[in-house]
Amino acid sequence: MNSPVVIIEQRLRTRGLALLLCLILVLFLVVSITLIGTSKSGSLPVTLYVVETVVPIGLVVGILMFLRIVVRVVETPKGRALEVLYGHRGFVRQVFGPDRLVAANARSYSFMQMGGWGYRGSVRLLRQAALATRRGDALELQLKGKRRFIVTVDGPADFVAALGLPFAA
Repeated sequence: MNSPVVIIEQRLRTRGLALLLCLILVLFLVVSITLIGTSKSGSLPVTLYVVETVVPIGLVVGILMFLRIVVRVVETPKGRALEVLYGHRGFVRQVFGPDRLVAANARSYSFMQMGGWGYRGSVRLLRQAALATRRGDALELQLKGKRRFIVTVDGPADFVAALGLPFAA
C-alpha cells in the first residue's frame, strides 16, 4: 500500500487545551472526593459511582487526544487532501479528500467566532465544525453540500496553496 506523500504539515499548539482538560479533571476529582466524604449515609447511589468512573476516563481520553494534533496536506492517488490527525500516530483522523473539497480560504477568527477552544460542531450533523487551538489565523474549507470546516494553523495561505483550490468567497 502506498502511503500518501506529505506536502505540508503542522503540529498544532495544544498545551493550553490539554492543561485546561487536566484542570477540569482535577476539579472533578476534588468535588467527587468531597461529595463522598460528606455523604451522611456513607453509601452513594450506583449512578454516582458510574459517573465517578466514566467522566474521569472520558477526560483522560480527551487529554490524550488533544496532546497531539497534526494538520497536513497529502498527495493521494485521487488528488490532494487535508488530513487532521488526533492523538498518538493519528489514532483518530479526519480526511477531507479532493472529492469533498470545493474551496479554501485563509481568515482570522476570534474566540467568539470559533466558539472557544476545542472541537466545535459537526461536519455531518450541523454542516460546520471548527478545531480551535487558539485565536487568529485559520484555514477555512468549503466542502460539498454547503458544509464548512475551520482549523487554526500558522500560515493558512500555505495550506490553501498546497491544496490547489480556488479561494472561497
